[in-house]
Amino acid sequence: MELERISYFKLKELNINRAFLPIGTIEAHGPAPLGTDNYIPYILSKELSKEFNAIVLPTVSYGINKSLDYYLGSMGISEKTFKSLVLDILKSCYKNKFSEIFIFNGHSGNSAIIKEVSYKAHVKYNLKICIIEWWEIAKDIDFFKEYRGHAGIDEVSMVIYAIPDVISEIRKNFKSYTIKMGITNYPNPRSILVDRENIEYALDLEKSREFFLLVKERIRNYILEVIEGWREI
Repeated sequence: MELERISYFKLKELNINRAFLPIGTIEAHGPAPLGTDNYIPYILSKELSKEFNAIVLPTVSYGINKSLDYYLGSMGISEKTFKSLVLDILKSCYKNKFSEIFIFNGHSGNSAIIKEVSYKAHVKYNLKICIIEWWEIAKDIDFFKEYRGHAGIDEVSMVIYAIPDVISEIRKNFKSYTIKMGITNYPNPRSILVDRENIEYALDLEKSREFFLLVKERIRNYILEVIEGWREI
């Protein structure tokens, strides 16, 4: 259930203490949507919230962009602004009696600040906070053999599941860049960062759905484990 779609009266009636917070950014992802990092955590939050009796908070759509911020369409905010924004949202969670917060982060550039701010909010407001980063959780899922990474076949398949109509823009060959140890670029020379210089997205809706469900099921199990442990503290 999404917070912005219900009334104050309904929220009071529901008396829910668990919130799912999707966080992403607007950033170049090759042929995939600029909002890829927002769509993926949002759809994971929305689908999993049904099972865990959680309110889905509005997505934080702007994050910390660095090596791809130069690309047309990329839109980010400063670390200072992002830190204040996330902390204020967590403060509002406390005010609204959401005591268990699951943050679904869709962008690795946000990770360090989210962890820093979450710990601060945990100490200050006594919130229980779990940060979920789908790409780390999916890293050892034996489904795709290659082309995994930023705007790689794994990330693109997740966004295809979230918004299937984008598949018409993705069934092409594209040049990519392999991150190299000892080399740092501002900006990166390509917005597709995978393990090959050229990538072909051989994806369909069913394959994308299958991968998404594998990731979602693993996250589901982790959430169950976290909630069980919190109850026993």
